[in-house]
Amino acid sequence: MMMAIQDHTQPKVPGELPAGHSVSGPEANAIHLWAFSVDPSSGFKERCRQALPPNELQRIDFFKFPNAKENFLISQGGLRLLLGAYLEMEPLDVRIGRQPKGKPFSLDDPNLHFNMSNSGKWVSYAVSTSGEVGIDIEYLRALPDLDQLISKNFTEKEQAYINKPGAEQLERFFKFWTLKEGYLKAIGEGMRLAPDNLEFSIDRGHFKLDSIKGFFEQDEWTFDDLKIDDEHVGTIVHKLSSPVFNKMNF
Repeated sequence: MMMAIQDHTQPKVPGELPAGHSVSGPEANAIHLWAFSVDPSSGFKERCRQALPPNELQRIDFFKFPNAKENFLISQGGLRLLLGAYLEMEPLDVRIGRQPKGKPFSLDDPNLHFNMSNSGKWVSYAVSTSGEVGIDIEYLRALPDLDQLISKNFTEKEQAYINKPGAEQLERFFKFWTLKEGYLKAIGEGMRLAPDNLEFSIDRGHFKLDSIKGFFEQDEWTFDDLKIDDEHVGTIVHKLSSPVFNKMNF
């Protein structure tokens, strides 16, 4: 399926959300895509910090490495800034709940569906009012244990595709990883279901979920490609028939 991608008409600040900016909710059959830089301006970083309630600020200290602290600050603070812009609320007043297996949702507007992912240089978000969404991005990086990861997490059919001759093995690995993680996040499972319980195929550039082991929903999900830049691969998971994707700030 070809996905329609539109640049949004509202002012863009690449990698950030303009201060004091409200955002109209996604129209029917639309998904808004956001990407926040994990190395933003000092002003945006401070806004993310101010958006976090005390209990979430305390969680920053649990992380050992500075980059993990920064990623948490931008991803969680950015989420509150984003939801506040959609809901026209102060970020600190935004209420976020958790489904039984951990997927976050808006307590203020249960019809405002969202999902997030961070890897490499970006934190990405998908927002929709037309149903659940999942998003996953991965930074293309060398993996010393790539062969073991492929054999552990992918079915024989998927391994045959990933290991095809050519220089794109690493990109194929990460693409299939985003398919699996994006789907598990969309259905609220996270990574509690082992990745090799899912089997995907590709036909003429389109990805399809062929089989699932276990008692999980098997509705007709669609898997669309997400390209933020040449250093990352990603997947958006949804149930929309003819979605319009609005790139909001990248």
